[in-house]
Amino acid sequence: TQTIALFATNSYFASIPAGSFYQGPLKGVCVPVLNCYACPLAWGSCPIGALQHFVIVRAFPFYVLGILGVIGVFVGRFPCGWLCPFGWFQEIVYKLRLPKFSAPNWLRHMKYVVLIGVCVVIAWWTFEPWFCKICPAGTFEGGLPWLAWKARGSVYAEGMSFSTPLFLTKVGGLAALVLLMGMMRRPFCRFVCPLGALLGLTNKFSMLKMDTHLDDCAIAYAKGSDFKNCATCNHCSRLCPMDLKVPEEIGSVDCIRCMNCTTYGSVYWRFGFGEGGRGTARGRAEVAAARGAVEQPELERTVTPDSS
Repeated sequence: TQTIALFATNSYFASIPAGSFYQGPLKGVCVPVLNCYACPLAWGSCPIGALQHFVIVRAFPFYVLGILGVIGVFVGRFPCGWLCPFGWFQEIVYKLRLPKFSAPNWLRHMKYVVLIGVCVVIAWWTFEPWFCKICPAGTFEGGLPWLAWKARGSVYAEGMSFSTPLFLTKVGGLAALVLLMGMMRRPFCRFVCPLGALLGLTNKFSMLKMDTHLDDCAIAYAKGSDFKNCATCNHCSRLCPMDLKVPEEIGSVDCIRCMNCTTYGSVYWRFGFGEGGRGTARGRAEVAAARGAVEQPELERTVTPDSS
């Protein structure tokens, strides 16, 4: 689906032979992913770029927040897991054979600093969309293609300079981030992306929800009495591209609804309002206790080995 979304949001192929870019009315439409407005193939606009525009002109971003709010009410941060081209690129790079390591959880809060500090406060203060100026996704999707357009002599690239300290810094930052992508799961999505920060806030009231029921776990049934709890198994946690603890953190603001953790049945998705959950509270309490988060509750075990 991310491949389809990549071509759906970047399908103005007429720009390639002409060395141009799309300038039609669809440029005013915000796509639900981080996709650079300056990309020659892009027909839509990035919601974070649009957000900064409204901040700069001193207007409340009803349009941007309305679009993201509607998407969030229905599916939460689902676009991050299924539609975002830059998130898909990070997953591909992570498959490279490089040393792997994790980062401390407190770094997840940095994306809110970027959202408020860079996209709102600095944009308001300087009258410049500074996140767009330094965005690694924008450098990859917009800056580098325009460098290629300049090299081929495109009249649309006349007057653009690619030897400035800012552009060289952006390219260096992108190179460092790509290296980090190979060693860590989705570092940009987890620690930097302001769009993910906004959409993540809707996860708590989204109609698309994630729940858990340990008694449905295929691994638990396969292991029988050898299976202790999710905390000692960690199989579903290892599948999470956002490096979340499963099932405690499913449905959190950092959950991108990728559904990787639903493979073995202990985690499932549901659609609708209200509390659901076939054993959700029990499952999360059990795992949290096993990790030492709370005192171990007295819970009767219903997962037993197959006696047949």
